[in-house]
Amino acid sequence: LGSAQFAAETGQTLTHFYSIDRFGSPSDAAENPALQKIIWNLPPSATNHFPGKLSLCIGMPVIIRNNNATELCITKGQEGHVVGWQSGIGIHGNNVLNTLFIKLDKPAKIVKIDGLPENVVPISRGSKNIECTFSSDMKEHIHRSQVWVLLNFSMTDYTSQGKTRPKNPVDFSNCRSHQSYYTFLSRSATASGTVIVQSFSPRLITCGASGF
Repeated sequence: LGSAQFAAETGQTLTHFYSIDRFGSPSDAAENPALQKIIWNLPPSATNHFPGKLSLCIGMPVIIRNNNATELCITKGQEGHVVGWQSGIGIHGNNVLNTLFIKLDKPAKIVKIDGLPENVVPISRGSKNIECTFSSDMKEHIHRSQVWVLLNFSMTDYTSQGKTRPKNPVDFSNCRSHQSYYTFLSRSATASGTVIVQSFSPRLITCGASGF
C-alpha cells in the first residue's frame, strides 16, 4: 500500500521486480509456477525479511538489509532512496533486478564511487536459503536470489534503535511492553516532530513495569 501511494503521489508507475527462487527436489526454479506465485506474494515478514517482490519507482524509500560493504556505508539498517536500476528478465518472464542504485540518506561519511554521484551506491543481487511461512503455518524452504533491500515506510521499535528522527510518527497500538513506548519516543529529535498517529491504551505505562 505504501509503494502504491508513493507512486501515485509522485506521478509515477511502479515497476515490479521478482526474486529468483529454487525449491523442490531436485531444486528447480520452474518446477511449480502456481506455488511460486504464492511465495512471491508472501509478505517479507514471512520470508525472513528477504522479499519475493519489490515494487519500485524513482525516489522510493528503502532500507538496506545486509552488510555488503561497511567501508562504503552499505550496511544493514542504512536508509536511502532509489535513483535507478539495472534489470533483466527471469525464467518466468518477470522483471529481475541485477543492481539497484540507492542514494544514501545521511551516511556516516561521504561516499564517492567512480562513475556515480556522491552518496549513490550499487546494491547487487544476493542469495541465501530462507524459510517461507504460509498463512496455514505450512513452511517451505527455498533458495532465493534478490537485492538486499526492503521498502522503508515504517519500522519496528527494534529496527529503529540507534536512529534519530526529526519527524517521528509513532503507532503504539501493537506495542507489547513499556520498553517499546520508550524506544519509539526516544527516536524523536524534538517533541514538536513527534506525532502519535492514533489512540492507545495507557495500561502498559501506568500499571507497573512490563514483565514484573
